[in-house]
Amino acid sequence: MKKTILNILKIVIPLILGVYICWYFWSSFDAEQKDSFLKVFSEANYMWIGVALVIGFISHWSRATRWRYALKPMGYKPSTLHSYNAIMVGYIANIIVPRMGEASRAGVLKTTDNVPFDKGFGSIVAERVIDVICLGIITGSAMLLNYDKVFELYEILLSNKTETTEAATGTSWGTYIFFGVLVIGIIGIAVLLKIKPGIKDKIKGFISGLKEGLFAIFKMKDRVPYLLHTLLIWTCYIGMFWVVFYATDFTKDLPIAAVMIGFVAGTIGFIVTQGGIGTYPIMVGAVISFFRDPESLLAGNAPGEDFGFGALVWSSQTILIVALGLISLAMVQVKKNKINKAKEQ
Repeated sequence: MKKTILNILKIVIPLILGVYICWYFWSSFDAEQKDSFLKVFSEANYMWIGVALVIGFISHWSRATRWRYALKPMGYKPSTLHSYNAIMVGYIANIIVPRMGEASRAGVLKTTDNVPFDKGFGSIVAERVIDVICLGIITGSAMLLNYDKVFELYEILLSNKTETTEAATGTSWGTYIFFGVLVIGIIGIAVLLKIKPGIKDKIKGFISGLKEGLFAIFKMKDRVPYLLHTLLIWTCYIGMFWVVFYATDFTKDLPIAAVMIGFVAGTIGFIVTQGGIGTYPIMVGAVISFFRDPESLLAGNAPGEDFGFGALVWSSQTILIVALGLISLAMVQVKKNKINKAKEQ
């Protein structure tokens, strides 16, 4: 009973959090911000949205092809279509139940191609290792491209001085906040490691798993096409995000640095809440505002259109996943019915 309640809370709490974030930010907008937010959807060039959806489909198909290379050394050769259907069903499962996608993927392939669940799930874990590394590389690249923006943000915080503080010490509140958060963060991590030694073991296990999965990939016979598809997948991920910038007049001239940091911010938004509800549009919108007018963002009166752009990207990606996922779910059900009929004969 306790486990059931915890599982329900894992689904409900992130969903409630996402909905609350949406409501909170929308209610904090004034009439002008709400109007500019909605205008993004009516004035966007949907040709670029269509291009983004095509690129998104290519990434999903490439991921299905890559998965087959991981299963091949174990003696299993599912069709690309069945692998693709399993992946899309997994995406829908992740939207409904956090972290359920991997198990759903393995379960679908067990049904359609009789790939043992443990083998399928193990290949997905190895795949996640590569994806974590790729995301780390992209995040690092985004930080390098935006190092000047980090200093710009800090300078804005430094300039936000009160007359009293400036006269007394010459130090801004921004300085106190910056170093205060840094110190609290370091102390918090130290205390957490002290009172919960198991966390340290989990971190070591995670790093060990990353190394093991990475070495396994490089030892496989088809490692070159596997890595080429990995490159294609992540190129498509960035590409489908990038092309949407050309759909609105106020984002089409933003630099690649904005695209990269916006992509990373959006990815974090997907992790924070279920399906990125609320957090994805806000985090992407905050990046757009930061590149267009950082002072308005820090003052809390960023243009509503920036967050409207984040919502445009999120909604288009979510609609694609749900639409393709439902089609794949139907195809899996048809295949399952055929297998059951064949067994009865």
